[in-house]
Amino acid sequence: MKKLNLFALTVTCVLGVGFASCADDAALIVKDPSASASTNSKSSTSKTAAAPWVKQFEDTFDVGSNLSQWTKEQRADYNSWYCDYYSSVPTTQWRDGKQCLEIKTTKLSTYKYQSGFISSNYQYKPENNTEYMLSANIKLIAMDGGTYKSFTDTYGAWPAFWSVQQNGWPTKGETDIMEGYSFAPNASRFTSNLFYGTSSGANQLGNAAERNYPGNFNINGNGGWHLYESFWKMKDNVVTVTIKVDNVTVATYTNSSAGNLNLNNFGPHSIIFNLNVGSKDSNFIDPNKINLFSTVMMWVDDVTVYKRPI
Repeated sequence: MKKLNLFALTVTCVLGVGFASCADDAALIVKDPSASASTNSKSSTSKTAAAPWVKQFEDTFDVGSNLSQWTKEQRADYNSWYCDYYSSVPTTQWRDGKQCLEIKTTKLSTYKYQSGFISSNYQYKPENNTEYMLSANIKLIAMDGGTYKSFTDTYGAWPAFWSVQQNGWPTKGETDIMEGYSFAPNASRFTSNLFYGTSSGANQLGNAAERNYPGNFNINGNGGWHLYESFWKMKDNVVTVTIKVDNVTVATYTNSSAGNLNLNNFGPHSIIFNLNVGSKDSNFIDPNKINLFSTVMMWVDDVTVYKRPI
């Protein structure tokens, strides 16, 4: 996520996403996104991969789950004056006929919002001549009373799917797979990004690694559901990270992608989902314009990590 006021962050401050380099020859199967889940059971994650891929981690967010594979954070957001994370916010719910993780905003006062942030207890990093594939099916949606609204109708929401090592950020890197910014009536923005530095609390990349999503990306397409992925590989000690949305490449990163970047020092990373509101930079997000209607929600149908030798 975009980092502001870095030196004010604590040693454990982090925002990021899992990353990777994508394999075009991967044997991948995506189930029909319109298929409804049973009311009594849930099939495996929407993303499956054939051999030589081997599943390392999965959460299908079955309703009733206590999210035991995750840490639910309780703190203020490091990048916003206006958002506090509550451990009670992330829950599992039936949404669109799917069992999902739900993170939703609640307005507490004129300039204060409640939201959620979860970090996986599982961590990963590619060994030499291996590749990891991190995938999640996510929908962003708003609600005005009992009426659903597009995420693009809101202003000031900042959802993210990323991976990071929280201790000593950003010395072990951060990879932002999806960061969304809503600016209605202007267009929303979606980006990937990397952060890295050799000293705790000091990002040396600025936003040099930020990459916009393809111009034809439509957050409202496919019923709002999209497959966000990172492929993180090390081949003969050379690290590559590729970000994809709906099987379309957003960005491919190597050490030459930004000055001071050293992907070999990234990881191990946890997986993070969070939904921030506002910013500490009023030129970036004007707090007086924030409009989330009744709530903005992030729904995550599933998340998986696969590994293969290369």
